[in-house]
Amino acid sequence: MQKQSIKKITVTRLLQVFVVSMLVIVAIIAVSYRNFFQFVVENKVQSASQIIKAGLTSHMKAGIMDKREYFLNEISSVHDIRSIEIIRGDAVVKDYGESNLSEKKLTNELRAILEKKETYIEWKDTENLVEAIVPYIASSSGSFNCMQCHNVEDGTVLGAVNISMEIGSYQNFVLKNGYLIVGVLLLFALTITFNMFHVIERYIRKPLLSIIHDSENAYNSHKDINSEKYESKEFEDVVNNVNKFNETVMQNERDLEEKNKELQLLNEEIESTLKDTMIAIGQIEEIRAGDTNMHTQRVTAISTLIAKNYGLSDEQVNLIEITSPLHDIGKIGITDAVLNKPAKLTKEEYAYMQTHALLGYRILNNSKRKVLKTAAIIAHEHHERYDGTGYPQGLRGEEISIYARIVAIVDVLDALLSKRVYKEKWEVKDVIAFFKEERGKHFDPELVDVLLENMDSYIQIIKKLSKKD
Repeated sequence: MQKQSIKKITVTRLLQVFVVSMLVIVAIIAVSYRNFFQFVVENKVQSASQIIKAGLTSHMKAGIMDKREYFLNEISSVHDIRSIEIIRGDAVVKDYGESNLSEKKLTNELRAILEKKETYIEWKDTENLVEAIVPYIASSSGSFNCMQCHNVEDGTVLGAVNISMEIGSYQNFVLKNGYLIVGVLLLFALTITFNMFHVIERYIRKPLLSIIHDSENAYNSHKDINSEKYESKEFEDVVNNVNKFNETVMQNERDLEEKNKELQLLNEEIESTLKDTMIAIGQIEEIRAGDTNMHTQRVTAISTLIAKNYGLSDEQVNLIEITSPLHDIGKIGITDAVLNKPAKLTKEEYAYMQTHALLGYRILNNSKRKVLKTAAIIAHEHHERYDGTGYPQGLRGEEISIYARIVAIVDVLDALLSKRVYKEKWEVKDVIAFFKEERGKHFDPELVDVLLENMDSYIQIIKKLSKKD
């Protein structure tokens, strides 16, 4: 679901509030105007009825009631009155009888209205007309003393005036003013909406986007955001909190960097210690043999360099550097008589000497650690031959671990170029010829190619790590 922006949400909600508010206000104004309109018309009717009452009373006293039609017509023309009719009440009919003038006959419906002694008004909006019946009630008080002409009690309904008044002009006035008010309200709503739109854009949306951008730059540049560029107090507080957060994050990163450095140094120390330990363990059999002349260090150094030249990964190169010193660890189980025999071994002694590969594997294979597992494989397989004629398993080609294949070629290289109790060291040209001859037989052909291409470098390592006699 796609989410709306703050600006759109705010404007939408604001418009909803304005629409509802305006409808309520318009309704209130409409009701108020209606009440005001009715109040004005009713007052107009009451005023006209009082004028008519006074006029009729004057005509009666002057004895010219037969001329009242002129008066009533004049009143109608001046006060937007469509018609005026006189209704004679029962008390007047009793005293004076029915009038021969144009009057509205008293019906039961009219009699019921007069008995209430209240002004009756009927609104006929579709006809732009209001019809009112205003009763005349006898009273001995005031400027019009009805008792002078009528022999009735106070409060007796003498009759009524039936006035039909046109209200179109009043309705037009109300509608025009209503439209004006609605227009003003709409203008007010639009003004508020656009102003709110501007406020949201300037004080909310843009500052938010700016804070996001500034926060990223502040983090990358390790500098605080300038809070003075934000106009509102709330966003200034947000910026200050972001600055505090960035400072905390950067401090934690600095602390983490220091910890990583310490951890790296510790790992390097552990790795260096491990390498030294492996070499020290590997030298055990050298100490027993007494004449290998730093064989373990040379095998380690050359195996590491061949692994690099062959194209192994840094992790694999590091692994062979750590594990290769233990390739002959199984010889600690071989007796001194066989291990240090200055003459050629008998067939039985040679078979016994070969057991050092399996013995080394058994010593190292009990651990679940990758380093010792790899060292066990090297100890077990470094006397295997590429053509499958090696020992102790008779593995062939790539069945032999790459680590064991590398150590195998380096072990023989160092043995040929070093003096042993049972032989003299070989000439370099003889060593090269030997490896060419054994390429694909005893040794991995690709490793032989690497060895021959970099022979000078390997010979320099042997010279550097050999004790001077």
